[in-house]
Amino acid sequence: MRKAALFLFASLAFAGGVRCADEDMDEDLMQSIEDTNKSLSSNLAVKDDRGSKEDAKELIQMFSKVEGYFAAKGNATDAVDLAKKSQQLTLDIINSVAAEDFDTALNASTTLSRACKTCHRSYKKDKDKDKS
Repeated sequence: MRKAALFLFASLAFAGGVRCADEDMDEDLMQSIEDTNKSLSSNLAVKDDRGSKEDAKELIQMFSKVEGYFAAKGNATDAVDLAKKSQQLTLDIINSVAAEDFDTALNASTTLSRACKTCHRSYKKDKDKDKS
């Protein structure tokens, strides 16, 4: 099971990351991440394994795009690291749900939300400055 999850993670990361360098980080992607993360938390709270796994798979793809964007942008090592951490946390959530360990999955989801907020504090301010 763990090998299958790792393969899925690698496949999704590669598929999502290839195009990222050419795309601009848009508000729609960030809003989708936020909405999907909220859905994931709700699904975990009610122990909906199917919904949780679907949300987590979507998040892995989206975090892969975020990683690709910041890697191509350069000078954003922290954002790349946070995107990688977010992908790993999301994979941990998938594994916890597969083991029916929703408490651990919820804890990872909380940590995931904190990682998002950490990145936003640093990089959303930079983007807002660029608009001025």
